[in-house]
Amino acid sequence: MFRKNTLKYLYEDLDELIRQYGSNRIDRFSFLSEIERLKQANEVILEGNEDFAELVENALLEKEYETLEQMAKTAIAKALSPTPSLKVLILSGAGISAESGVRTFRDSDGLWEEFDVMEVCSVEGFNRNPQLVADFYDARRHDLESKYPNRAHEMVARLKRTYPSQIDVLTQNVDDLFERAGCPDVIHLHGTLRDLRCETCQSVFEIGYKSQIGAICPVCHSSQIRHNVVMFGEEAPMYRQLQQSLDECDLFVVIGTSGQVLNVAWYAQWFEESLLNNLDPDENLDPYFKIVYHEKASEAADKIEAYIEKFLNGSPLIKDPETATL
Repeated sequence: MFRKNTLKYLYEDLDELIRQYGSNRIDRFSFLSEIERLKQANEVILEGNEDFAELVENALLEKEYETLEQMAKTAIAKALSPTPSLKVLILSGAGISAESGVRTFRDSDGLWEEFDVMEVCSVEGFNRNPQLVADFYDARRHDLESKYPNRAHEMVARLKRTYPSQIDVLTQNVDDLFERAGCPDVIHLHGTLRDLRCETCQSVFEIGYKSQIGAICPVCHSSQIRHNVVMFGEEAPMYRQLQQSLDECDLFVVIGTSGQVLNVAWYAQWFEESLLNNLDPDENLDPYFKIVYHEKASEAADKIEAYIEKFLNGSPLIKDPETATL
């Protein structure tokens, strides 16, 4: 429901403009100016919304206004129609895998103490020293091989298998612990350690836990190979999927993230139902979520699972967030 109300008003504004222009209450110049204003004011909403883009394009070309008006009304009705089934977005960060021994950057004994993050995780650092970056990800891949999913990964995997069309699982993590827990259709927002990417043809292929030394692209046979992890300074293509999930889902669940990469506090404000699980209290995050659990993800797993299942089954939820803050 992230954009549903905003989208409704967007269509209504355009619908009104079409009516005014069709009845000669505004001239062509004013009409086109207002259309442009709508496009600029709603750039974020417009992106990825082909219906509205087509509507604007047709209006600019002065095509059949009665048809456009009907399209706008249909779009408004669709935006206001009840969701056939409730949906949940589960978004996870480094905290869920830290319990499995996967090292993070921000922990007290984290990778920041050994590496300058901008040297190994940024476009600039990669351009300066690609070998250092390759060695860094080789080490992360080798380390991941000995790690195993914990109860939180298993809980999410179980929910996704039980409610495949009602649960979106998105993670900022580049490990494969969700997959090893049996979770299908995991969306990795920042890429994956077990894959490499060809810089010649852009193919992505699996390497497992091996080093990328000597790797050759199986598609074009190029040796110009890099890690398949999004770096600072690069576009993250899967953020489009995040936007779509935020728009479609009714319950926002966040597990193990500081909110420093993705502004989860801002996202949470668009949901009537939201749940946060982090180990430590955070005054920049906690106030924006209805339910907050301060404990390890594996310890909170049963409560999170029960809350999500109650929500999807239409059972009464905890109404007083204070009783759920631990």
